[in-house]
Amino acid sequence: MASKPGQPMSDELILEARAAVARHGSISAAAEALGLPRKTLADRAKAKTTKDGERPFPVPKERPQPSFVTGPSFEIVSRKDNTFVFGAAGDLHAGSKYTRWDVREDLYRQFIEAGAQCNFDTGNWIDGEARFNTHDIEVHGLTAQLKHLAKYHPKGLPTYAVWGDDHEGWYVQREGIDVGRYCESIMQDAGHDWHDLGFMEANIVLRNANSGKTQILSVCHPGGGSAYALSYSIQKIVESYEGGEKPAVGLYGHYHKLWAGNIRNIWCVQTGTQQDQTPFMRKKRLEAHVGGTLIKLRQDPRTGAIVSMQPELIRYFNREYYVGSGRWSKHGDVKKLRRIAA
Repeated sequence: MASKPGQPMSDELILEARAAVARHGSISAAAEALGLPRKTLADRAKAKTTKDGERPFPVPKERPQPSFVTGPSFEIVSRKDNTFVFGAAGDLHAGSKYTRWDVREDLYRQFIEAGAQCNFDTGNWIDGEARFNTHDIEVHGLTAQLKHLAKYHPKGLPTYAVWGDDHEGWYVQREGIDVGRYCESIMQDAGHDWHDLGFMEANIVLRNANSGKTQILSVCHPGGGSAYALSYSIQKIVESYEGGEKPAVGLYGHYHKLWAGNIRNIWCVQTGTQQDQTPFMRKKRLEAHVGGTLIKLRQDPRTGAIVSMQPELIRYFNREYYVGSGRWSKHGDVKKLRRIAA
């Protein structure tokens, strides 16, 4: 039954609209199911019947749960105690002379022993190749570096990886290659449980096992240089988010730093690196936090909100001094000292 413009809506029309909103959980979902414009259904649901008096019908607020515009979404389900446990470690730079495979191996060992559900790789899983790093790498060519990654990457734990606009991203800049999908195919052919999350940023659904309520975790490989304070680059990223797109948790690579905090109600973690300080970083006075993170989140099953985060920042320190030359080299191998987790 439709109402004519300028005429009051019938009680029947209003009650039908209210029932549809209650059934589908939101105005948008109900409007889509009924094939009506959202505003039309909203006007009907908020209107007063002849028996309502002065109080309009309370309409549920919009978007209690996240939605995705296109394509399938990745999600992980909480444990029965309403917690999530996972690793977050990126910036491996496979193919570089300075990659620390021993650190990567030990991190995965710790993740598995802690019962982690997966590792979220925050990008730069290969070093790529450009004019200025040609003599800092020991493996040349995209396919060769990806096979090198597949050969040495630890097995036994699912890995979900984004890729950056630099390093592996140089190939998309120059040749338009979907490097993430190419890497996924090579890694899975080699027997790794490796999944491509896409370019620069990906949103992961954190679903509660007991209630089905959800929240969003963002895995990011941003850009730009390090700032004067560990938290400043992440603070500016979070400040750039538009209303409605803030995740509950953000994992950030690129800066080769270990740090955790809460900014604008987002639990934020910088996930470290598994690469020694390079000549570029030394010249730019940039410290490399060699290591990774093990994260535990607690979710409220009633609302889906992430109410606490326990980040374990795992750092591997040099326990010896470099003697003589050879720490950095453009013409041969480099020295790698023994590193020990803090």
